[in-house]
Amino acid sequence: MTLADAALAALRVRVTRVFPMQVHTVLDKLTEEQLWWRPNEKSNSIANLIIHLSGSLDHYLNRGIGGIPYDRDRDAEFAARGPQSKAQLLERLDGMVARAETTFAGIPADRLMSPSADPDRYQYLIDDLINIATHLATHVGQIVWIAKMLNEGSLDETWMRTHKRGGAWK
Repeated sequence: MTLADAALAALRVRVTRVFPMQVHTVLDKLTEEQLWWRPNEKSNSIANLIIHLSGSLDHYLNRGIGGIPYDRDRDAEFAARGPQSKAQLLERLDGMVARAETTFAGIPADRLMSPSADPDRYQYLIDDLINIATHLATHVGQIVWIAKMLNEGSLDETWMRTHKRGGAWK
């Protein structure tokens, strides 16, 4: 396996398995009402973050890199106040993940040094993928933190368990 193969596999497992598993774990522990809770009007709810991540990855990863059609309304991702259910949020997230699997399947490792899909921001495709994974990790961390505030002790060891189950660890 080359360094490029390993890098692509590591990014893929985190974007398509580990981080989505963390979101699923959170949703299993919270009520519908808790998903829409905001500490204040300038902050996002877990539901908004899920909608935003799904929209962002469909836009930058699946459309920009994978060529899968997608029309994004970023403002609506943050403006939503419900009533999307837990099932609807998971359907949206899981659809994005399925499309991400298709996108990653179409990226050969030797393409990582090809020009960025977003040349105004990045130079290479690997830059795009690292940014996408970092953005996802940041917001999933927020989702987990909010859930821990709302339901103390319910998510202990989530990070380690999802890395093991998702295939990011041996």
